[in-house]
Amino acid sequence: MRARGAAGRDSVKGTEQSLRKNETLNSRAQRVWEFDAWRGFLILGVLANHLNLTVHAFCVNGYYHIDSNVWAAVSDPLGVWYTRDAAGVLRSAEWVLWLRRTCNLPAVDSFFLISGVACMFSKNNLRRALITLGAAAFIAAFTYGLSLWTGDPTRFIRFGALACYAVCQFAYVYVFERLESKWLLLSVIPIFAIGYYLRYVGVQPTRLPIFYIFGVPQIGDRSSDFWPVFPMLGWFLLGVVLGRKFYSEKQTRLPFPKAEKLTRPLQWLGRHSGIIYVSHIVIYTAVFCGIGYLFGLL
Repeated sequence: MRARGAAGRDSVKGTEQSLRKNETLNSRAQRVWEFDAWRGFLILGVLANHLNLTVHAFCVNGYYHIDSNVWAAVSDPLGVWYTRDAAGVLRSAEWVLWLRRTCNLPAVDSFFLISGVACMFSKNNLRRALITLGAAAFIAAFTYGLSLWTGDPTRFIRFGALACYAVCQFAYVYVFERLESKWLLLSVIPIFAIGYYLRYVGVQPTRLPIFYIFGVPQIGDRSSDFWPVFPMLGWFLLGVVLGRKFYSEKQTRLPFPKAEKLTRPLQWLGRHSGIIYVSHIVIYTAVFCGIGYLFGLL
């Protein structure tokens, strides 16, 4: 009887371990490693781009006790990162500006596309939308204070990528979630048409903030980071359609174990991309402000 009881306990224990193992495997499968890896790659680009902008803002324009000519000569003796315009003002090199212009739009588009696919894996999209809105509000408040401190209104992020993402999530939860994929695709067409018309053709600026978030320019706005709902909602909904089509089983479509293993650092960044995006602006600012006060450069 004792042996039978011990065997029973071992069987139960083995079953519990198997269930925990299956839950772990299912959790990993639901992450879909290719999306985490791509998010990680995108967030690396964001970190590098914003570090370049922060260094330029502080070391070229912000630290009053540093001569920009001396800074450029010491930090960039080969002239890779900096150049001078016709007026002799120090600015980023042409290849840096070209890379920023070329990669910025498709990178953000793909971020919204992946975010749309991620709706398939979320248990509560409304909760995700509220968290994203809170993060966007924090970024807006922080950059507003930064713009007042520096006297530079372009530092204020009124409606950046996170705020636009939150609006897209709310729109999906309350308007689009119950629509069939074919109707979502039909909705994408006018959203793209309106959004890209406003981006590349444009209309007269307005004073109404409600039109501003959809892509109509607002009088007096000088924000350097602005992503309107049109056309970004189109990319988000397109991601939803792709998620329904190819990821309905919530499993990876790229069964390549070696690639999955090699990209694990990127996957880690991707899993924590939201926290990294919100915190890196604060960290960059705090570090360079601390350097400025420590060495009397401000």
